[in-house]
Amino acid sequence: MRALISLALALTLGACATQPTPAVIAVPQPVAPKFIPRSTPPATVAVVPSQPLTPVTAPSPAQATISTIPIPREAVTTVPDVPEDQVQALAYEDLIGWRDGDHVPTLVAMRAACDKISDAPADASIGGHAIGGQPLFGKGLDWSQPCREALRTNDATDFFERWFVPVSLGGSENGTALFTAYFEPEINGSRVRGGPYQHPLYARPDDLEKGVPYFDRAAIDAGALAGRGLELFWLDDPVDSFFLHIQGSGRIRLPDGSVARVGFAGKNNRSYVAIGRTLVEWGEMELGGVSKRSIEDWIAANPARQNELFATNPSYVFFTEREELNADQSLGPIGSFGQPLPSQRAIAIDRRYYALGIPMWVDFDSPVGPMRRLTLALDTGGAIKGSRRADFFFGSGKAADEAAGKTRARGRLIALTPRTAYERVFGPIS
Repeated sequence: MRALISLALALTLGACATQPTPAVIAVPQPVAPKFIPRSTPPATVAVVPSQPLTPVTAPSPAQATISTIPIPREAVTTVPDVPEDQVQALAYEDLIGWRDGDHVPTLVAMRAACDKISDAPADASIGGHAIGGQPLFGKGLDWSQPCREALRTNDATDFFERWFVPVSLGGSENGTALFTAYFEPEINGSRVRGGPYQHPLYARPDDLEKGVPYFDRAAIDAGALAGRGLELFWLDDPVDSFFLHIQGSGRIRLPDGSVARVGFAGKNNRSYVAIGRTLVEWGEMELGGVSKRSIEDWIAANPARQNELFATNPSYVFFTEREELNADQSLGPIGSFGQPLPSQRAIAIDRRYYALGIPMWVDFDSPVGPMRRLTLALDTGGAIKGSRRADFFFGSGKAADEAAGKTRARGRLIALTPRTAYERVFGPIS
């Protein structure tokens, strides 16, 4: 499970809070999508006008194959099935913005995802929801031919329409899915202690055991790990350090101007407590007014209570330097699927319902404009629960920070599954 989590929910509910899954809305029996053949496939793919946020940067296939962790193979919690009559096939013309969208960045990222999906045995599920024992998102064999074609094609729109069927789980109407967002922060730090750099970022201790409670935040901040050589970096701001723990991944801007990348390496097995919720309980702010900015403003106005506030969250995260990302700053952090997250083209999902690596269409209004685009499910998160729940990755930097912190919107979440997998469950597409 990733440590990168929805910023908005983490501040108010907690990293491990379970959102109640919205009631499933009944929809008609599955219907075959209306595929309209094109006599002359377009030579190029239309591009959506750029958003006011940093433009999407699509890594090259060689870059996108960077991987340092395996696909999670651990068993997932059993969940009630989404009934068959509430899994609905859609036509691509039902997806607002599909025809004019730029699907090339997602196709590039999918080439890397295929390297991992192809590891699945031919007759084994790649994960996610199943109907009558059949995996909705297919077996390894269902992905072999689409993945081969993904390496050859230059027409992203035709590729996805030819090989995949859009499906919704539990309701496809606008407003049935909840979207939040996250980002990769950038903060100032140094490899050596000195001057303003006084706040340590720790590596994973060798005596940390899985599931066994370790020193809590208050003890670690008081020096419980000092002198053990675990300091990866020294940061110049304790508030930035605290929020880096919430995000679980980040960029450290060093004094010489270079940037080092860090990622999640473990945690102290203590329960996460949202400090935004704490401030509400203290009567310092209203629940609806909790945000990263409002918390920062409160700390600035109450510096003497900063440590008291931070200590109410006993959870603590340990980091590792992602040296494989240092050479190419265009690459995003490593998600749960083991590959870099492409900016504005990756989401975190509940893998009890969706398989990691699959294409997913999102449609919601963000603080920087409508987000109607094809993404890949490359991450997971403790607060991302249910079939109508997603966390959108905005990228890195200040603009991404601002957008992620303000994102909480209802919209549409549609998964794409291989045609052969869909037909195995529901029969041939007419």
